[in-house]
Amino acid sequence: MTELVRRQTELRERIIPVGIIDSLNRYPVKSMRAEALTEAKVRFQGIAGDRRFAFIQGRNHSRFPWLTAREVPRMLLYRATLVDPADPDNSSATVTTPDGRELDVFSDELMEELKGQLRESARNQPIYAVHLKSAHDAEPISLMTTHAVQRLAERIGSPVDPRRFRQNLIINTTDSPSPDEQTWAGGRIMIGDGDRAPIITITRGDARCMMPNLHPDTAVQDPRILRTIAQEQDNLMGVYASVAKPGAIRVGDPVYLIAATLA
Repeated sequence: MTELVRRQTELRERIIPVGIIDSLNRYPVKSMRAEALTEAKVRFQGIAGDRRFAFIQGRNHSRFPWLTAREVPRMLLYRATLVDPADPDNSSATVTTPDGRELDVFSDELMEELKGQLRESARNQPIYAVHLKSAHDAEPISLMTTHAVQRLAERIGSPVDPRRFRQNLIINTTDSPSPDEQTWAGGRIMIGDGDRAPIITITRGDARCMMPNLHPDTAVQDPRILRTIAQEQDNLMGVYASVAKPGAIRVGDPVYLIAATLA
């Protein structure tokens, strides 16, 4: 065996298939409903068009100034879409309200409607819509596995909708040799095949707030969700990731775990 063939064999042996992309989601407006995609470009800033718009509470000068479903649970029921999905970095966005009205993301009507759902003590502060490179809480990519969703459902004793967790990627790891994304932290995954396949670095587990308690279709709270995650999973559900190598991903793409010696 030549040195080149030996090296190629070692590389193949250290790239372990662990699943396939089950769903791919983009959130044009932070805390509003996702756009389900079949394919997307992944850049260093994350999925093109993801969390490009957000609402800011005007008198909040903290590191987390965003208006989210923590303050207005019904934000989850507003559906945001990019006006020009072919140019997600520069496109404006339209928001469809729960009662079916279509409003520009910067419209005064939308901002007043959201402000009206705040606690009375907070309604006197201004709310602004902003267009950003990203409004991610931490890393630009978030993902979890079907294994994690099933494990949580078993602990709670009822099915769990993965949309509660607002992940960009859900990876089906049925029959995988490494089905738990928490064990991937510190490593890398490759999505798809070939030289242009993107590579994602798994940075750490996603410590959860109350957001997963909110049902994505009703905004009704189920406190069992976060309580179980906190008590039985060290408050972790899903992982954060950064982009080591940009590329395109599609639903159905294979996902490979790159062994630590190659990562």
